[in-house]
Amino acid sequence: MSRVAARVLPPAATVALLLAGWIAVTAGGAVPAYVIPSPQAVVTALVDNWGDVLASATWLTGAETLAGIGLGTAVAVGMAVASGYLAVIGRALTPLLIASQAIPTVVIGPLLTIALGYGMSPKVIVVALLCFFPVALNLMAGIHDVDHRLIDTMRTLHAGRSALLWRVRIPAAAPRGFAGLRVAVTFAPVAAVFAEYTGSTNGIGYLMLQAIPRLATDLVFAQVIVLTAMSGLLLGAVTLIERLACPWNVTEGHS
Repeated sequence: MSRVAARVLPPAATVALLLAGWIAVTAGGAVPAYVIPSPQAVVTALVDNWGDVLASATWLTGAETLAGIGLGTAVAVGMAVASGYLAVIGRALTPLLIASQAIPTVVIGPLLTIALGYGMSPKVIVVALLCFFPVALNLMAGIHDVDHRLIDTMRTLHAGRSALLWRVRIPAAAPRGFAGLRVAVTFAPVAAVFAEYTGSTNGIGYLMLQAIPRLATDLVFAQVIVLTAMSGLLLGAVTLIERLACPWNVTEGHS
C-alpha cells in the first residue's frame, strides 16, 4: 500500500462507515426526521440555504474564528517569548493563564457582549481566550524543557540570552507550540458559535438558534457539516504551516 493510500484510506473508511450507519438509522422512517434527518435532507438544506443565509453566516463565523486564533496565538507567543527571556515573567503570568480557562464561556460571553455590543469583538475575544491556553502552555513548556547539553554547547560559544532564546529555545519549542495550535484550531469554530449564542445578528450560532425552535434539524446538521469542514481546513492549514516553518520536525513516519 502506498504512503498516500495508507494515510487516506483509514479516515475515508471511517467516514464511509459513519455515513452508512446514518443512512441505516434514518431509512424507513424509524427515527423521526426532526430528530435525525437523512443525509439527503441535510445536503438539500445545505444547498438550498447556502446562497440565502449560510454563506454570509459562514463567512462571518470564519472571520471571527480566524481573528480569534490570530489574537490568541499572538498573545501566547508574546507571553512565551517574555518567559523565555525571564522565567519569572512566566511564573508571574501563570495565574492569568489558568484564569483564562477557569472562566466559563457561558459567563464571559454575555459579559463581553454587554461591554462591547453585538459586533465581532466579543466573539473574537472568546475565541482568543480559548485558543490562547494550549498554545501558550505548550510553547512555554517547550522553551524551558530544552536539552541542557544544547544550552551548555551554545554557552561555550559565548551565546547570550537572546541568542539562546532565538537559536535554541524557540526552534526547540516551535513543534510543541504548533501541537497546541492544532488543538486550538479544531475547537475554535465551535467557540465562535458559542460566543454567537450570547448575542449576535448573524453567524452560524445565530442561525442555529433560529433553526432549533423550528425543528429544522436538517439545517442544523448542515451547519454542523460546515463547522466540521471549517475545523478540517484550519487543521490542514496549520499542519502545512508547521511543515514549512519546522522542517526539522518532519520525520519519516510523520510525513
